[in-house]
Amino acid sequence: MLKAVVDFALKQRVFVVAITLMVAIAGIYAFSELPVQAFPDVQDVQVQIITLVPGQAPEEVERAVTLPIERTEYGVPKLTQLRSISMTGLSVVTMTFADGTDDYFARAQVLEKLSEITLPTGIQPQLAPLSTAVGEIYRYIVEAPPGMPLDEVRAIQDWTIEPELRQVPGVADINGFGGAIREYQVHVHPDLLRKYNLSLEQVASALQANSSNTGGGLLKRGDEDLVVRAIGLFQSIADVGRVPVAVFGGQPVLVRDIGEAAIGTQTRYGIVGYNQQDDVVEGIVVMTKGDDPAKVIKALKQRIDDLQKQLPTGVSILPIYDRTTLVDHTVDTVSENLCVGAALVIAVLLIFLRNWRAALIVASVIPLALLTAFLMMHLRGMDANLISLGSVDFGIMIDSAVVLVEALMVRLAFDAVRGEATAQSRRAVLAQTATQLGSPILFSKAIIILAFLPIFTFQRVEGKIFAPMALTLTFALAGAVIFTLTLVPALLSWATRGHGLEEKHGVWMERLRDKYRGDLGRWAHHPKLVIGSSVGMLVVALALAPLLGSEFLPKLDEGNIWLTVDLPPSTALAKTKEVERHVRKILLSYPEVTQVITQAGRPDDGTDPKGPNNIEVMADLKPHGEWRFSDKEALVRDMEKKIHAMPGVPTNFSQYIEDNVEEALSGVKGEIAVKVSGPSLEVLQAKGEEIAAVLRQVRGSADVEEIQIGGQTELDITLDRAALSRYGINVNDAATTVATALGSAVAGSFYEGNRIFNVTLRLDQDYRNSVDKVSQLPVSLPGGAGTVPLGQLARIEERQGAAKVLRESGSRIVAIKVNVLGRDQGGFVAEAMRRVADAVKLPGGYRIAWGGQFENQKRATARLMIIVPLSLVGIFVLLFWAFRSIRKALLILATVPFTLIGGLAGLALAGLHLSISAAVGFIAVAGISVQNGVIMVEQIVALRAQGHALEDAVLEGAASRLRPILMTALMAGLGLLPAALSHGIGSETQRPFAVVIVGGIVSATLIALNLLPLLYEAVVGDEI
Repeated sequence: MLKAVVDFALKQRVFVVAITLMVAIAGIYAFSELPVQAFPDVQDVQVQIITLVPGQAPEEVERAVTLPIERTEYGVPKLTQLRSISMTGLSVVTMTFADGTDDYFARAQVLEKLSEITLPTGIQPQLAPLSTAVGEIYRYIVEAPPGMPLDEVRAIQDWTIEPELRQVPGVADINGFGGAIREYQVHVHPDLLRKYNLSLEQVASALQANSSNTGGGLLKRGDEDLVVRAIGLFQSIADVGRVPVAVFGGQPVLVRDIGEAAIGTQTRYGIVGYNQQDDVVEGIVVMTKGDDPAKVIKALKQRIDDLQKQLPTGVSILPIYDRTTLVDHTVDTVSENLCVGAALVIAVLLIFLRNWRAALIVASVIPLALLTAFLMMHLRGMDANLISLGSVDFGIMIDSAVVLVEALMVRLAFDAVRGEATAQSRRAVLAQTATQLGSPILFSKAIIILAFLPIFTFQRVEGKIFAPMALTLTFALAGAVIFTLTLVPALLSWATRGHGLEEKHGVWMERLRDKYRGDLGRWAHHPKLVIGSSVGMLVVALALAPLLGSEFLPKLDEGNIWLTVDLPPSTALAKTKEVERHVRKILLSYPEVTQVITQAGRPDDGTDPKGPNNIEVMADLKPHGEWRFSDKEALVRDMEKKIHAMPGVPTNFSQYIEDNVEEALSGVKGEIAVKVSGPSLEVLQAKGEEIAAVLRQVRGSADVEEIQIGGQTELDITLDRAALSRYGINVNDAATTVATALGSAVAGSFYEGNRIFNVTLRLDQDYRNSVDKVSQLPVSLPGGAGTVPLGQLARIEERQGAAKVLRESGSRIVAIKVNVLGRDQGGFVAEAMRRVADAVKLPGGYRIAWGGQFENQKRATARLMIIVPLSLVGIFVLLFWAFRSIRKALLILATVPFTLIGGLAGLALAGLHLSISAAVGFIAVAGISVQNGVIMVEQIVALRAQGHALEDAVLEGAASRLRPILMTALMAGLGLLPAALSHGIGSETQRPFAVVIVGGIVSATLIALNLLPLLYEAVVGDEI
């Protein structure tokens, strides 16, 4: 088979080149269409159900909305987890599905179940847009002239900007945040209601019945039909005041007689600040899952440029966050590393081959293999990201071509010495060399790909991060093998038509080979010393490995700071705004900060379930070279110190994407999440406080905070059923009166052109904002018999209630989040778990679960413990199949553990922790180590088959393979050296992988050259 492929490539050279050009063009097109992400989208398949429940307390929201939704949705196929949050006026249920579930299938199943749920009248649950935690790709603020009312700015956002931007392909949603939403409000005076013997229900009914347009069909007039319209919509606020409510004393009672109609704003749930501006309108653009952020943002900017011309004079859209900035930084980092790595690889080729034509032919495989990977990624619908592209090692990709070209040059030189170097003989030598090496080339690449097997088995977060990387490398290696066996022989056939491709005698290489041969001879007399020293270094490396510490993944530096501040749950939005203003001022005082955007509270649509006590701050940073601080951790600590000077202001420092991802995966903003589940909110609150206190004492803990589920001050109005019965009043009537009077009730709509605003009914502000006057609220008696004060129908008292109710897997929970600074995650969690277990005792029915990044690390490590041994067994089978010898297979496989020496030393020198990224690097370098062993053992076996004595075969086999082993090792190591040394934005996640491979290749090469020959004599012996 391989002979046929090689013969075809040599006979149909033009065809091979033409096919290669077609693949290259297709690869270039695929790359232009390939979505590029700064970081892989690691979120599980999730569907969120958002339900607005205006005015309802958290426990009522849980009882009336969240629980019915949970109970119904638990039967959805492929559901793996369900969690929810119930807070004042909002319910959010998040459903997680098994890996591989189609998003549209999941949403369809959820919607089908949702239609079976019976909820209170007027409550309508909705699905969140099809996006992910990394879907927020663009933010802007609406700049307006100083005199423009804030509700008009928000109206421009809601009714002009948002509808236009929603039409951009790839935009899933536009979330408006901040500003004031206009309302046409009716403020009723209770005294006037009593005067005219009216109820709020009568006023609401009157408003609903006095604003409508209807059709009267067609009216025939001669030869034409007239469309009849009855026009009765509100045209002005005065029309609202003229609505008749009842007749009293023979005179109509109008709305303006019992109160006043005015233009106002809805109760505000959130306020946005920007730099020196305290109150602005913000728009958040959310991308549809799976789209290319660069293309979506490009189309979005074009639409914004067109839209600017349609906005009122003085109004403009100012971008404040653009995902392409981070993407461009990471692409620049990866491109620089790849270009420098390619240059180093080509330099090694020129130094060792000493022939520019041969080096050029080998180097041609680099772009072709990369374009093949792009083409396959495009066909599979994959995107490119920092980790998948940053792991590409050109040295590993072209080592097969190097081995082929180097072997050909040696044989051509040998024929030239014997005087047999004719054009025909050179072509025959080329065909013979390519055919003979075809099987080893396929075999070596199969070993490397098989070493990646554990990566393909990763699940959830780690699978989404590293499986694309493994696929990208596999595609590139497959492309490299195909071009090595087809294009390279075709190009070599033209290069061998004349002289000049023969191996040139290198004095330095010959001296190095002689020295190496002599050293092997001396070491052969002291095998126990060499073997013992190698094993000793391995034991020391393994013993010191725990000192490195462990973590799931290093943090990707996004170039910004995302700060979250949670004040006491009962904090009003106005007080939260005061604290936010001070925090914003502190951050703006740092010259390292370029801009600050703050969010107090939550958006009006409920897409981000936060309370009025919540502050979120995004601070963009200048390039690190312009900082006064040594690193980001030092900058954060200084900011933290100044903010904590304000009493009672806890902080949680993170990054924009990192924060969103952590919250989407575990429901908690923090690297480590501790969750206590159980039935009682009071017990959960108490145990959460105990755990938080313990965690603060653990070295390395930062931003420890218990998610407050209690502490919300409530005004409880407990209706007296006996009193209600005496007056003949229904509970629902009394409750509706309370809800309308103290909250508000939508009583109609007001149309301003294409804008629609609510007409709402409520008591006058003096009555709504006074606890003392609540008892005077008039409740209507049946049959219009007058009213009775609420105080005679209910017990009114203040108490502490729930601020929010968190649920997971059918149980209430409290969560404690903690970040880790100056210490590895693994060591921190181990100590924290031990301390919490000793100090916190839970009553029956309660349990603790540890999650966050630690959970991901634990799951990935457990998977590796199973799959890596199976992968090694698979490699052993391949080795046995190649050599038909258990001894030779075990010998080559025995060199793999020694890669740990260099890999662990590299991590220690770089100051990096053991992580899943580093573990993947060890997996990759294991394949390279086996390949080096195969190169040497094959040559020794070949010499033994030719009749050489064991000692001579080992010495000459090792010496003759010195150059190809050094070349492949140097190329593989230098190909990733730039990534190992890089400190640019986005380099953090690929550095452990690159450092392990570079360090592991050093120890693997030394073992292959020095220990393997000695082990061959000891293990294989006279076996041929």
